[in-house]
Amino acid sequence: MSLRTRAPRLLATLALAAATGGCARGPKSANHAAIVPAFGKASAQPNPRAWFRPERESEVVAVEAGVAGDRVAALVDLPQESCAVFIARGTDTIDDLDLLAYGEDGAVLGMDEGADKTPAVLICPPHPGRVYVSARVAAGHGLVALGVERMPPADAERAASTYHARQRASEGEARLANWPGLAERIAEHRKRLGGKWTDVRRVAVPLDARIPTRLSATVQDQHCLHALVLASEELSHIELSAVDMNGHLLGRAVSLGRDRSLVVCSPLSTPVNFELRPQGGRGVAVLVLSQSEAGGGDFDDALRIDRYPSGNLDEVRQKNAARLDGLGYPKAKVLKTGTLQPGRLDSAVFALPKGCARLDILAASPVRDVSARLWSADDALIAESDARSAPVLFACSGGGSARLDTESLARPGEYSVELRVEPEPAPLLQASPLAASRLLGHMLERGLIRSGTQAGKVTLHHLSPEHLETEHLLVPFGRCMDFTLALGVGSSGAEVRLVDEQSGEELSRSRGTNVTSARICAVDARAGGTIHARAELRVDAGQGEGLSTTHMTTPGQ
Repeated sequence: MSLRTRAPRLLATLALAAATGGCARGPKSANHAAIVPAFGKASAQPNPRAWFRPERESEVVAVEAGVAGDRVAALVDLPQESCAVFIARGTDTIDDLDLLAYGEDGAVLGMDEGADKTPAVLICPPHPGRVYVSARVAAGHGLVALGVERMPPADAERAASTYHARQRASEGEARLANWPGLAERIAEHRKRLGGKWTDVRRVAVPLDARIPTRLSATVQDQHCLHALVLASEELSHIELSAVDMNGHLLGRAVSLGRDRSLVVCSPLSTPVNFELRPQGGRGVAVLVLSQSEAGGGDFDDALRIDRYPSGNLDEVRQKNAARLDGLGYPKAKVLKTGTLQPGRLDSAVFALPKGCARLDILAASPVRDVSARLWSADDALIAESDARSAPVLFACSGGGSARLDTESLARPGEYSVELRVEPEPAPLLQASPLAASRLLGHMLERGLIRSGTQAGKVTLHHLSPEHLETEHLLVPFGRCMDFTLALGVGSSGAEVRLVDEQSGEELSRSRGTNVTSARICAVDARAGGTIHARAELRVDAGQGEGLSTTHMTTPGQ
């Protein structure tokens, strides 16, 4: 045996001899390797095993100590196809617990304020992807734990029964219960709409003309979600809009007297925000969300907003042509038909006519959002659109060659580019192509215009951070005015501030990266009726040209 092989055995033998010899010479020594007891701040939360006794398998998401008035809260991820029962449980010294669940936008998802210490709230689709749940100690003191159990919708009723999940009427629910003729008004709207609808949520929403209120929901795959807003007497002319998660407007509601109604449809599950804002007053409205039967069902298409294309390319083109023909547009010139691939630009080179033209980029299913940029022959940006299901670009120029770059942001599929000439465009639009495309595109998206010719008078501004450009505005009683500002090359950070010329009071203010709009309405007779206002315009950075225009509407339109 070699020395290298014998060395480890020799060392082991010597170590054993030393240990044995040590034991023979004296008493047994202390074990210096013993674990020292932990001391100091612990990183984990208290273990509630001794007192947290849920009726089923519930996962603990938060534990805190509290007295009457204190809260224990947690933000919980909840898959949008699942149900969940949220519970709160306390130690024996806790006498009463309340439980409240909210979406991140503040929407009330459920609450249990019963006089007991075992509150439970059931939440089922559609619901936001994250739920903020809060337990409040109503009486007593001690430790409180928040728990949640996830289950499929088919098991939700059984789970809710086991947990004794119940909801006592909150202030909003009490308003719903006492709302005059609520059931009859909902039934009337559904009869007018057509199709079959199932209740998803009814919520009383406090509204204020000074700031929009947003509530989130989910459109289930191959379904439609109907949003109906019923206003109280304190509110004047509510605006209801559907907005995607990027903040892009999907569409506005149709006015039905004092009520507002729209339908959002999607071939796949997708989140959507509903934005509500009255044009005057403060008060409460009821938002009723209803889901269609699978496939969308048969209802009035005038209210329908498609989040994504659901048909083949021919069907999408025919539907778009029928709508634009009704607005007086000429027959389209097809510039390109091809296939989009995610992550790859597809380019088309063509000649633009002198003046302004509308470019519709139409994609077939399964394409989702599309981005597009239009460049001039000297590589200057003419128009752009980010993450839209059916982008519309307005190209205003002196004519000449241009290149369109289009990209699918998710899933491949067929697409087509169509050009329609805008008759009699304003001369200033051709002189500032980028600002013109942003101005018209923003107004179209916000529902202020349906074609470029409806933009009205356009004003040119030279903008910088150090100088205020101003315009004087007159809004007659009973009318609303939207003031839109769009930036061209060289500046960013558009700001519009509308001020009452007599009192100096700020009436409205809005900001945007390249384009923004602000609205004022003369609907308060007590304030003198007609509004004399001043628009103050500036940019955050750079210097350049900007285009503005005003658009007058009757409240509710």
